Amino acid sequence: MGKIILVTGGARSGKSTFAENLLKEEPSVCYLATSIVQPGDTEMADRVKKHQEQRSKKWVTEERFRDVGQFLSEHHQYKGYLLDCATLLSINYFYSLMVDEYGEDYALIDEKIAGFTEDEKNKIEAKIMVEWHKIIENARKLSGDLIIVSNEVGLGIVPENPFTRWFRDIYGRVNQYLGKESDEVYLVVAGIPLEIKK
Repeated sequence: MGKIILVTGGARSGKSTFAENLLKEEPSVCYLATSIVQPGDTEMADRVKKHQEQRSKKWVTEERFRDVGQFLSEHHQYKGYLLDCATLLSINYFYSLMVDEYGEDYALIDEKIAGFTEDEKNKIEAKIMVEWHKIIENARKLSGDLIIVSNEVGLGIVPENPFTRWFRDIYGRVNQYLGKESDEVYLVVAGIPLEIKK
């Protein structure tokens, strides 16, 4: 059985590079890319391109943020798996739930978000956590390691936007869950990995 390894850190801390280096000796790796590039978003497209260029050309890339647990249950052939990143998976999964409910009317979605009750917020967070439970449950059945990259969101300023504050809290609770369930946890600061659980 493989290990679950969490690699966290701030923006441009070097966490993705460190995570990729953990798998550089593996003969077969599946890179689970969770970002979405919206049409016209050249900045995000550039970020994705840089990530693609720095990782091994031998790796298989699977672009998805939904049903990752199911994917892992059906694909046991790799020696390593790298999910980058948990933060984007959570927010993209959230917006996909909103699109399922309200269609692709983003003005309506923004209106609905602004009016969420605490009960509605709790139900949405529970759905996100169910998705993470499925990922961890199926990762435990893999023979290869699953490395999860996630942004450390608790060290910056408190966002002024209520939605961002709420989702920052969700990210934090996702990280707590992943830290608890992982066999190893690393915090990357200024390109230097600090082992905080092994």
